Formats: sequence, structure tokens, C-alpha cells
Amino acid sequence: MQRRLGLLLQRLQNVYSRNLDHYAKSIGLTGTQMLIIEYLASFRQKKPLYQKDVEHEFNIRKSTATNILNLMVQKGLIVRMTSSVDARLKELELTQKAEQLDEQVTQYFIASEQKTEQILGKQAKQELMADLVKLEQALNK
Repeated sequence: MQRRLGLLLQRLQNVYSRNLDHYAKSIGLTGTQMLIIEYLASFRQKKPLYQKDVEHEFNIRKSTATNILNLMVQKGLIVRMTSSVDARLKELELTQKAEQLDEQVTQYFIASEQKTEQILGKQAKQELMADLVKLEQALNK
């Protein structure tokens, strides 16, 4: 049977998502919340981040980002602060609760990357990532 690339990518994404969600549940989060915590933590000292940055990074619609971020506010994981640059914008900041979870979140993603590298090898992993970026850019046009 001939395999389709799109189907293989979807199946792989499902595996990654299930593994992520399983671990996230063990620390009281969802997989998406873990991804957003890691993203916000990675820019903590560099620049303010806004909802539009989350939308762009995760390629999600504004309404989806709004729902996810509102739930994270309700769970006490992030706060929205009025921007010092533009009062219409709300900066996203991790709460102390999320910062305490950040170490576990980061360790999960490091371990996941290492496992992928063990399976594929460092060079093949880098080539695959480059090819996936190239595909995404070409298909988004």
C-alpha cells in the first residue's frame, strides 16, 4: 500500500499529541498549555509577548488563541498586563504557578527532542526539521 505524506504527518502528530497530553495531565495541564508556557518562558527576559505572537507561533486563529489564553488566565497560569508601549495591547506574562511548572515542562520537551534524536540521529533530525519548515513555508503561500 502506498503511503501518503499528509497521512503519515497526521499520524505522527497524533502520537506526539497523545504523549504530550498524557504527561501534561500528570502535572495538571493540557499539552497546549505546556507548549504556551514553554514559549512564553523562552522569551521571558527578551521581549514582551502578546496574543498575536501566540497566534503566529502556533498557527492558530484568534478565537482559538483567545479561548486557550482565557482558560490559562482562569487557571492562574498567565496574566494579561497592559502594555507600556500601546494601551490597546495586553502583554502575556507567566504567573508564579506557571513558572514553578516551567522546569517540568522544559524537561519534558528536552527529553522528547533527545528521544527523537536517538531514533533518527542528529543529522537526519536536523534535515527533517529543515524539510518540514520548507514544506510549511511553501504550502502557506
